[in-house]
Amino acid sequence: MEDGPQFRIGSSNRAHVIVSPSRRQHPEAHDYWDGNWVYASVRIAARGFRGDFEAQLRAEEFASFRDQLKPLNEKLDGRAKFATTEGWLRIEIEGDGKRHFHAECAAVDQPGMGNRLTFTIDFDQTELPGTLRGLDAVCEAFPVVGNP
Repeated sequence: MEDGPQFRIGSSNRAHVIVSPSRRQHPEAHDYWDGNWVYASVRIAARGFRGDFEAQLRAEEFASFRDQLKPLNEKLDGRAKFATTEGWLRIEIEGDGKRHFHAECAAVDQPGMGNRLTFTIDFDQTELPGTLRGLDAVCEAFPVVGNP
């Protein structure tokens, strides 16, 4: 999972989420609606809980999250949200203005009827540049195609 583009929230081995997109669901599609579905591995550590699953996310979700995180990295306060279309993964980050960040997270292994894990991750501002580099790499590897 660590060979391709990925982004990570949380640096400790006890609390993090790592999202690693691997391929487009419809590689032959170049329209916005079908062409932007991406398979991604999601790996979670939430204290005593560990797990991973494959999710179907959208390319524009990565770009939107990156664009929300950039000002949060500069101002240190505010919010950024990674919310997926089908509810596979939600990450809501809030900064306190003092270099500390808190992420409320939820992961579902099968939207609509699967298991749900909710967890939190606390981290500091030193981790955001790496997260942004990871999101830049993801957005470069899986650019948004077509127009809505």
